[in-house]
Amino acid sequence: MKSIIRSISEKMSLEDKIVFFRFKVGLVYGVLVFISSLFIVPERLTPFAWSTSILAYYVTIIYIAIKYRPLSRFQLYLRGLATFYATWILTVIVLFELVKSLGVL
Repeated sequence: MKSIIRSISEKMSLEDKIVFFRFKVGLVYGVLVFISSLFIVPERLTPFAWSTSILAYYVTIIYIAIKYRPLSRFQLYLRGLATFYATWILTVIVLFELVKSLGVL
């Protein structure tokens, strides 16, 4: 599986690599927000999730600047922004609905 992802990512453009990386980070962050929702009440979860998402996105900016050396600020700061936020929000929603439909919570 890892070799498949590696072979696909070798053929990607710089912008595709940035968007795909932020998609993966958003997916992991969404799972972490869902897990934290099991331990934090909703009134505190929302500010926690949104404030730490800013920190997570900032970490992706630093990582992308070091690894990919983008040519423009648009690629560094904005490329994949919507992908990151949409991915983590949708991951949390899908996990909530999946757990709810299974009757676990």
